[in-house]
Amino acid sequence: MVLSACSPDKKPDNAQRTDSLETEQEVPLAADTTFEQAFSQFFSALQAADTADLNQFLHPKYGLWVIEQPGAMPKMTFVTDIGSFKREYQDRSFLTIKDEGKTCDLQQESWPTFDCADMDYDADQSGYSKDGCFAAGPERFVKSGYWKYADLPPAQLKQIEATLPLVQQSVLHTATSFEFHFGFAEGRWYLLFAKLIYPCSA
Repeated sequence: MVLSACSPDKKPDNAQRTDSLETEQEVPLAADTTFEQAFSQFFSALQAADTADLNQFLHPKYGLWVIEQPGAMPKMTFVTDIGSFKREYQDRSFLTIKDEGKTCDLQQESWPTFDCADMDYDADQSGYSKDGCFAAGPERFVKSGYWKYADLPPAQLKQIEATLPLVQQSVLHTATSFEFHFGFAEGRWYLLFAKLIYPCSA
């Protein structure tokens, strides 16, 4: 089930979670899993289109916020079931991310710089100073403030503000420019924010 960021009758407190989703989340990841191990499990589940395993990465309270930009302003959608979410881009499912980013050799290092002038998808140029899959601290994402421009009601802004301090690892996939922001809570890793925005397209 997807809770629209602008829907007044559905709140991000998971009060309307389905029995099937609860069943999917009954088998958690090991509490001592490192971030690298957790991300590997997440990416493998994505490539396998395994919604049950992917839903394990959604916190039962904080859920997942997906950030997109269908127009001039960003849109944020609160997600509690990966299988039900539809992207703004061509109404695709979350699982179609795997078709755009098939590999991710995670490197723990600062994100590369980006310049629109250097981007040329036809020439296989991402626009980044270095290509790959990079994990770093969440400071850049926390400072970005996308949620301030997404026309969210005060209750959902408070929900996001309560979630942001949990974010500890931010992953950039340069081939797509997609970002995945993970937090650590109750002894395990969760995907709290996913930014699915194509650069230089606004």
